[in-house]
Amino acid sequence: MIAEDVVKRLPEVREYEPMSVHTTFKIGAHTRYFFVAHSPEDIVRAVTAAKECGLPFFILGGGSNILVSDKGFDGLVILNQIHGFESRVNGATAEITVGAGENWDETVARCVANNWAGIESLSGIPGTTGAAPVQNIGAYGQSVDAVIKEVRAIDCATVQEVVFDAQECAFKYRDSIFKIQQGRFIITRVTLALAVGGAPTVAYHDLKAYFGVKIPTIAEVRNAVIEIRARKGYIIMPGYESFATAGSFFKNPVISSEQFKKMKNLVSGCMDPWYWELASGDVKVSTACLLQSAGFPKGYRKGNAGISPKHSLSLMNYGGASANEILALSQEIKKKVQEEFGIELEAEVQMVGF
Repeated sequence: MIAEDVVKRLPEVREYEPMSVHTTFKIGAHTRYFFVAHSPEDIVRAVTAAKECGLPFFILGGGSNILVSDKGFDGLVILNQIHGFESRVNGATAEITVGAGENWDETVARCVANNWAGIESLSGIPGTTGAAPVQNIGAYGQSVDAVIKEVRAIDCATVQEVVFDAQECAFKYRDSIFKIQQGRFIITRVTLALAVGGAPTVAYHDLKAYFGVKIPTIAEVRNAVIEIRARKGYIIMPGYESFATAGSFFKNPVISSEQFKKMKNLVSGCMDPWYWELASGDVKVSTACLLQSAGFPKGYRKGNAGISPKHSLSLMNYGGASANEILALSQEIKKKVQEEFGIELEAEVQMVGF
């Protein structure tokens, strides 16, 4: 009866869609219902149908930051395919409004091609533009919260459109109101404010080492970031060696200076820099370094799950891995790091269907 109701409300819905083909982990059983949304109105229809039928629902973007259960998802997955790219230049500022379903790296490429600075160091990050503010993505000295002007979304509680300015997004390190209130808001469009002809950001140590004394263009920074990410197995683009991974599985922990002093000498075998002192007085620590020091080097394997041969922070499906295998490995890592250094790691990857 529920199936008939869902199909009646959403004639385009698909049943028993395999989730493994929609995630970069290549893991996950089927979802009971699967719907592709091409507009905010489609989002409203899908959410309304799910609520009226009593179904849980989940919004899917590029599938690059999720781990889907081996049991799949017993509800409605809504694939966000809202497209569109509009730009308005006002003096030194370019405002771009992008559909949430647009590929993030293609958004960066278009901005760099126009010489609009502010997101060039975020090149090569997989996923959709709508996912960028959810995770408050950041890399190589830049984070998206610095350029967000406005985020439009559907509030699933009211099924009405809401608009957030940057402050209302409540951005923190790899966090936002969209992540804190997970499942409540479905982003439809994102507006960024970029610097026309602005100078590139070359603050991160990898980029400083890459360019030396040279002052690069934003296009050169983009190319360098993609090259550096490719060395770490973080690029999911044609022409590059790819790995079945969700990228960084854990966040880099931020700990107090007192806690850092207690654990600093317990760490060994890490290349500098492996920690960064913050303006707050706290210290951000490299999780990749902690994993290596705790006995989880690049290429470490446990059955079909393991750690990428390119980067210690990426858990990987070596072929045929189950979600439970990935989860068990992550729990083993968390336990060992807690025992060794007194640090509790937090997963960056979202769990679906568990």
